[in-house]
Amino acid sequence: MKYVIVMPAKNESEFIARCLNSIITQSCLPTKLIIVDDSSTDNTKLIAEEYSKKYTWMRVLQKSSPPEIRSGGSKVVETFNHGFAFIHDDEWEFIVKLDADLELPTNYFESIINTFASDEKIGITGGMIYNKVGSEFIKEGTINYHVRGAFKAYRKACFQDIGGLKPIWGWDGIDEMGAIYNGWTTKVLEIMVKHYRITSSAYDPKTHAFMSGYEAYRIRMNFILFLARAVHKLFARPYLLYSYYFMKGFLHAIVLKPDRIIDKDFASFITKFHFKRVLNIFQ
Repeated sequence: MKYVIVMPAKNESEFIARCLNSIITQSCLPTKLIIVDDSSTDNTKLIAEEYSKKYTWMRVLQKSSPPEIRSGGSKVVETFNHGFAFIHDDEWEFIVKLDADLELPTNYFESIINTFASDEKIGITGGMIYNKVGSEFIKEGTINYHVRGAFKAYRKACFQDIGGLKPIWGWDGIDEMGAIYNGWTTKVLEIMVKHYRITSSAYDPKTHAFMSGYEAYRIRMNFILFLARAVHKLFARPYLLYSYYFMKGFLHAIVLKPDRIIDKDFASFITKFHFKRVLNIFQ
């Protein structure tokens, strides 16, 4: 089963060589790996180019953008889409969006191939994040349907059904909801993926919470679900502050009334999906 990888990268010189080494030692190699350097100010691009000289299936692209702190959401997807434009249709049966601060086990993509082959309705799959904390790797909690955005693999037909990745803040939730909405399933694999930068640790927490609230409005989040999420965020660092900025972002969007990202039918499906999940907890 042919696959390609697109790797957005910004200031990853500390991690990228380890990640690339874990790719070149895979039991099943990709058809193509495109590394998109998003105006790094360190040696990320130089390191990637050294690898691309040795492996003809690797290609390094440069994406110019203003200097800024690391940010997720739309910018990551824009960088991914920049690389995706250089992928040919006959080169892949599934595509992987892969972060540069990971280390994969040698059988990782073989397991992805076997998973897709085992069930033609699986549209999105990936392993589990283990964050490096001190000298240990600690398993990150996950929801049974949610494959982390750091290493998502998409079957071609599913990727096409959802219209590719949307350059929005909550892209790695909307993609899964879109897949399920279109009749696909997702599968989280019990495979350890080492993550050398704790999830979201590179982002300003206040900005992260504010943008999450702002996007909650744009995806027509049900108000009861919004309040439940705001309460839930009271128990996540930095606790009250995170919940406050989440609500502030939502209220800011109510005032500004930005364009909605999804239509009412899709929003209704998402609302019913999450209410069903909540009800199942109490059964």
